[in-house]
Amino acid sequence: MTIPSNNQNKQQSRRLRIPISRRGIASVLAMMFLIIFGSLVAAMAVASTGNIRTANMHLHVMRAMSAAETGLAVAEHRLNEASSRFVVAESDLDADITWALWKGDSSLIGTYEVAPPRDGYAETVSPAGIAEALVNAHSADENILTGYDYTESAEIETAPSDIAEGVYESSYWVNTPPILMSEWEDPDTENPPPAYQIRYAPLAGGHTIRVIVEGIVYDFQRNNKPIRRIITRDYQIIKSVDQAIIAHSKILIGKNVQIEGELGARFDEVDFDAGDPIVMRSDFLGLDSVLDTKITAFFEGLLTHDIDGDNRLRVGHPIEGAGIPADADFDGDGDSDGAFNDATQDGYIDEIDIFIRHYDTNNDNRVTLSAALIEGTRAGLDGSAPEFVGSSGEAIDEDLALLIDGGRPDRNENGVFGFLDINNDRIYQPEDEDPIDYDAFHDTYSDEELGWRDGYIDAMDRYAKVQGRLVFKVEASDWETGQGDIHDRLHGPIVPDDDESPLEFGADDLTLPDINADSFTDTENALIAAADGDPFWQQVADQLGTSTSSLSAWTLDMNPSGDDEPHLFPIWDDTDYDGLPDNYDWAYFENAPYNSPSYSDVYWRPVFENMVFRNVKIPMGLNALFVNCTFVGSSHVQTYTQNTHPLWSEYGANIIDAATGMPTPKFPRFVYGDDPGEDASDAPPMLPSTAVPPDQMILMTDLSISPLDTGDVPQSEVAAFGESYNLLPEPIVIDGKRVVDTKKFSNNLRFHDCLFVGSVVSDTPTEYTQVRNKLQFTGATRFTTVHP
Repeated sequence: MTIPSNNQNKQQSRRLRIPISRRGIASVLAMMFLIIFGSLVAAMAVASTGNIRTANMHLHVMRAMSAAETGLAVAEHRLNEASSRFVVAESDLDADITWALWKGDSSLIGTYEVAPPRDGYAETVSPAGIAEALVNAHSADENILTGYDYTESAEIETAPSDIAEGVYESSYWVNTPPILMSEWEDPDTENPPPAYQIRYAPLAGGHTIRVIVEGIVYDFQRNNKPIRRIITRDYQIIKSVDQAIIAHSKILIGKNVQIEGELGARFDEVDFDAGDPIVMRSDFLGLDSVLDTKITAFFEGLLTHDIDGDNRLRVGHPIEGAGIPADADFDGDGDSDGAFNDATQDGYIDEIDIFIRHYDTNNDNRVTLSAALIEGTRAGLDGSAPEFVGSSGEAIDEDLALLIDGGRPDRNENGVFGFLDINNDRIYQPEDEDPIDYDAFHDTYSDEELGWRDGYIDAMDRYAKVQGRLVFKVEASDWETGQGDIHDRLHGPIVPDDDESPLEFGADDLTLPDINADSFTDTENALIAAADGDPFWQQVADQLGTSTSSLSAWTLDMNPSGDDEPHLFPIWDDTDYDGLPDNYDWAYFENAPYNSPSYSDVYWRPVFENMVFRNVKIPMGLNALFVNCTFVGSSHVQTYTQNTHPLWSEYGANIIDAATGMPTPKFPRFVYGDDPGEDASDAPPMLPSTAVPPDQMILMTDLSISPLDTGDVPQSEVAAFGESYNLLPEPIVIDGKRVVDTKKFSNNLRFHDCLFVGSVVSDTPTEYTQVRNKLQFTGATRFTTVHP
C-alpha cells in the first residue's frame, strides 16, 4: 500500500478548498458614489442658484446705479440751465447773494435779468429765483412714475424732519417726481421700468446745492420694496461766462497766436469796410513758398467742402473727404509727396498735417525743431536731425515752434505743470532745468512724456488755432453779404468740445452776454478795497533796503549788485521847468505804444526790476516799466477819472529830437512872471488865484507856437487875439492848480515778463485816452490765481 507523501496531501488539500463569496460589495460602492455625486449635484445646484441670484441682484443694483447716474446728468444740466438764466450785475457772489438767488429774494440780488429758458419749454410765470426755475423745468417733464407714493409734481418744500441739523437749510428744497427711463408698456401686468428721482437740497449757508439722485428698480423686490441706489454731488453757484474772450469790437487773431476757450464776438456792423467780427491768420502761411502753395490748395477745398466750418476736412467723409486736394509732386523729384496725408492720425486733414508732411524728411510724421531748441529735449537725446530749419540749418520760426511744442503745458491735465526756473528768466531750458510734474514711481516727467517740449511737433501737441468754438452775434448770411466768404477770414483749425459746433451765429444775449463796464462795478470796488498793502514807495524802499526819503535822489550805483536782486532806475523831478527830468541824460525812455513805428508819445519811465508787490496801489502819474516783477493779490492802478478836456492827450506830449535822439517837449514852455516885464499881476484871467504866483509858477507855451488854451494868454494880450481867444479851450485846473502835463494825472504802464497772482483793477477814466491811460503786457507776462 502506498502512503501518500506530505506534499501530495497538501496539494489535495488545496484542491479541496472552496472560495468564500462576498456578494453586494459592488452595490455598496455604487450607492456610496451615488450619494456622493448626488450631494455634489445638490451642492452645485445650491451654489448655482446662489450665483444666479447674486448675479441677478448685481444686475438690478447696477441698473439702479445707472438710473441714478442718468438722473445726476439730468440734474446737472437742469441746474446749469436754471442758474444761467439769471444775469446779475453783482459779481461778488457771496453766500447771502447766492441764497437770495436760490430763493428769489430780489431785495438782496440787486440788478438782474431773467432770460427765457434755453431748453424751450413754456412758462406761465417767470421764475423769481433758481429754485422756481428748476420747478418750471421739471414741470415740463413727461413719463412720470405715478401711484407709488412719490410726489407727482415738482415742488418747493421744507426739509425732511430727520435731516442732520446744521448741515442743510430748512427750506427751499426742490423735490421732483420720479422719471421713468423707458416707456411703461403694460402697467397692469408689468413692473415699472427703472426710474430716477432728483432732489435739490441747499446746504447750510446757501452757497452750495447738494443734488440727491435716487435710482429705482422694481423688477426685483425685497419685502415689496424696490432696489434703490443714491448718488449725491455738491455744486456751488458762481458767476461766469462761457467765452474766454467777449468783444464788442473786432477781434484779430494773428500769426503765432492760439486761443484756449470760446471766442465771443458781439460786433455786427458788417456793412462797413473791413467789418469782419473776427479775423484769424494762419500760423503756417509765409514760412515757405511751396508750403504756401499746398495750404492755398487746401483752403480752396475748405471753401466748398467744409460743411461744419471747423477748417478741417474729415478723411473718408462723403462730402468733406472729397475736398482733400489730390496728391502731387511738389518738390519735383518725380514722386508724389503725400502732402495731404493725415500726419497726426486724428481723422482730419488740416494745416498742421500739411506742415508736418512738408518738413518731415524722414517720414516719421513729426518735425524735429532746430538744433538750439532740441538741446536737452527728447529729440536731442534721440540724436534727431533738425528739420524745421532753412537750407543753412538756421531756425525758420522759433516762436511758432515753441508755441506748438510748448503749448498745453499740463498735458496730463492733473493741474501740475511748469518747470523749475533755476536762473529766473522764465524761459525753459531743457538742458539745465526740469519740469515740475515728476512721476517718481516711473522716474519720468509726465508732461514731457506726452510731448511737452520734447523737441518735436507732432500729434501729441494737439495743435488747434482755437481750442473751443466761435460765437457770433451776427448772422452768417449778413456777414457774407457784407464781407464775402467767411472761410477767407477764418484760417486755422477750430476744435470745439464734444457735441458742440465750431461756429454759432445769431447768438442771443444769454449765450453771448452784453458785458460792459457796469458789469464789473461791484467786483471793481471789491478789488480796489482789497489793494490795502503797504504804500507803493514803501514796498519799493523795503526791497531796496533803504528809506522812502532816499528814493527821490536815487542813482544807479545805489542798486544792489546782483542781477537777480531788486533794481530801481528812477526818473527825477523837473525842478528847472525845462520839460525834462533832471536826470534826463541817463534816464530811461521809450515810445508809446511800445515798439510802434507810428508812436503817439514818448515816455520817461521809472523802471522797477525783480520786485514783488503785494496788494499794491500803483500811484497816479507813475507811468512806469515793470520788468520781471511779481504782483500778488489785488493791484490797483490809480488815475484821474475826469479826463474830459479836449486836449488831455496833448498836454505833456514829447517828440524825439532828430538832432539828439532824445525826447523833447512837443509844446515847449517857459516860466512867466520871473523876468522883468513879466508881471504876475498880468496873469491869464482864466486862472484862479491859487494857480498864479506865489502859489504856482505860470508855465506858458513858447512864444514861437500858438497857445493851447486861454491859460497861455496874459491879461494884456487877450484883446489882441480878438475872437480867436474865445475859440481856445479853458485851461485844466485840478485842485486849484493849473495842469500843463496830464501824464502826472494818468497812468501809462508796461509790464514785461511779469507774473500776476491775482487781479489788476484800475480807476475808470471818463473818456478814452489810450495815450495817457494804457496797460501794456509784453514778453512772458502771465496771469494766474495760484502762485506757480
